Amino acid sequence: MCRPTNTRKTNVYDPMLSELRSTFASNKTKELSWRREQLRQLKRMVHENHEQLTAAIRADLGGYKMRGIFDLMGSVKEADHALKNLDRWTKPKRVTHDDGLPINVLSKSEIRYEAKGVVLIISPWNYPIELALTPLVSAIAAGNCAVIKPSEISVNSTAALAELIPRYMDQTAIRVECGAVEETTLLLQLRWDHIMYTGNGAVARIVMAAAARHLTPVTLELGGKSPVYIDESCVGSKMDLAVERISFAKWTNAGQTCVAPDYVLVHEKVKKTFLEKMEAQAKAAFGETEALRKKSPDFCRIINARHTARLLNLVSSTSAKTVIGGEFAPESSCGGEKETDQNYVPPTILLEPELSDAVMREEIFGPLLPVLGVSSAEEAVKTINTVCDTPLALYVYSENNSAVESILGKTRSGGVCVNSSIEQFLNHHLPFGGVGASGMGMSHGKHGFDEFTHKRSVMHKDTTLVTAGVPYHHTPLWLYDAAVTHFIGGYWNWASKAVSSMASFGVGAPDEVYMKLAC
Repeated sequence: MCRPTNTRKTNVYDPMLSELRSTFASNKTKELSWRREQLRQLKRMVHENHEQLTAAIRADLGGYKMRGIFDLMGSVKEADHALKNLDRWTKPKRVTHDDGLPINVLSKSEIRYEAKGVVLIISPWNYPIELALTPLVSAIAAGNCAVIKPSEISVNSTAALAELIPRYMDQTAIRVECGAVEETTLLLQLRWDHIMYTGNGAVARIVMAAAARHLTPVTLELGGKSPVYIDESCVGSKMDLAVERISFAKWTNAGQTCVAPDYVLVHEKVKKTFLEKMEAQAKAAFGETEALRKKSPDFCRIINARHTARLLNLVSSTSAKTVIGGEFAPESSCGGEKETDQNYVPPTILLEPELSDAVMREEIFGPLLPVLGVSSAEEAVKTINTVCDTPLALYVYSENNSAVESILGKTRSGGVCVNSSIEQFLNHHLPFGGVGASGMGMSHGKHGFDEFTHKRSVMHKDTTLVTAGVPYHHTPLWLYDAAVTHFIGGYWNWASKAVSSMASFGVGAPDEVYMKLAC
């Protein structure tokens, strides 16, 4: 029996899912022509409405206009890459047929790349366009029907998606369903063929539990405390580069990025220089004083009052010394419509917090950067494995290749970037995903296509040679011993014994010959 008995009550989303299943059953989405048209339509949607989408992103998260590009370019690049490689990705792949059975010597085997069916994509608020459309590209390229459930927190971006996707995409196969917890709960009650969720670990557990009821596979793109390690070889211009790259990765989107540096471990020999340069970089980018930084049009805002208060609690509860920032009040982000100065958390550097502080136990997801000095790479590894042993990303700044390899060999993470931060996310030839608590499954490029694809094993049995099948009845005793020798002991071992023993055995009974060969 392939499907469990349906004992639940009627769900308001049943008609929608039924229509999508009918579309999938029609095989329309499996046609490469349909996939290409939808990918081109997605590109067209972004291109023709980039101003509207950027305005929506800035209304949700603030920041300068270029902030919109960070949300828009990924899905377009992914669509271009998929269009270029779709024929190759979807072509059945011949593989060597090697099952050890002489009777199958002329058989052929292949892997077919087939769509899973109807998939659910639950996207987050921090990059509300990028993290909705990029998984959609992979789902379309793989030939699936898809439902996007965007975050209710990024209200303006969600409204833009809900308006534009029906205008550009095939509504019999691709839907947007808006709503909050209640609506998401109802969607998760349904049987999907795959669920992709991007967000935090607490909700991921809810998603996984719901998926388990239907044995639905899941992709979880989560987070964790992604560390930075800077060793003593980063001096002069190398330190300048490290500071610039860490600053971009941390302060962009006010730190609300899953792969943003969460904390920095810096060698004591270069810690003072690093702190001075980080402070100078923040002032140069956003203003010399806190008043100027607060007015900077280039610095994003925290998504809402709840997350602003959460970050305030992290700062107020830490034992760390504040190097820069930390000057914000909870009342500036409470109540009513968001104003220019609301939900503002400044770029903040926290020096030497205790590992027991909340800021070192929880994923920060904001513009707070704890910095701790270490005396060696071994101490850095110990701290990394203590704070969070499976972060989504790990960043190592070093000119010593052996030191880099040593750190990579003694730690785990979803991805790594050496001498930069975040940039590993941009390469669609690299798989993006977590390990352990930072997630499961992969996305981007061919890896995203594979995530939404079922690899179907197909064997073509030869009929040219009329041979019997594997014996399953009336088998002589010697056959078991011969099979042990052939399949477990090795064919050549059996053959050499056979040749060397022929003279002594002569033409005797097969039972006797094979039993002696097996000894």
